[in-house]
Amino acid sequence: MATAGHSSRRNFVVGGAAAAVFMGPLAAAQLARQADSPLRLDPAALRGEVGEWEGLVGASFLIAGEGGKAVARLAAIERAPADPLRPASLARHQPFTAYFELDPRRAPAGQKTYSVTHPGRGAMDLFLSRGVDTRGKAVALALFN
Repeated sequence: MATAGHSSRRNFVVGGAAAAVFMGPLAAAQLARQADSPLRLDPAALRGEVGEWEGLVGASFLIAGEGGKAVARLAAIERAPADPLRPASLARHQPFTAYFELDPRRAPAGQKTYSVTHPGRGAMDLFLSRGVDTRGKAVALALFN
């Protein structure tokens, strides 16, 4: 399927997310310090396989949205059904969706690329969509195709 725009853009799916977890102010401050770091991920790092991302479920990320920086928790990874006809030349063997939960007052509007930072992985640009708010938390989705 052809897409317009930058090569980092991905199509997104709207959906729910797993249970919300409260993020303390100390973790938010630590993430804010990490976001100011010049460390950027090599574009190849965005090609991580689903197993690598599943290991990050529960981890904190910082999303730079319209309302400033917001702490988000990677709430879930959903694997897409296996497709035996999937071309081997694509960025990853299996597509998946990452669900981030965050405070709805700080959540990005979605449908564009945002800087997303993880303390151990650095910053990356991800195209995020806005999902359905669940249990008082906003949901942002990233589709890795």
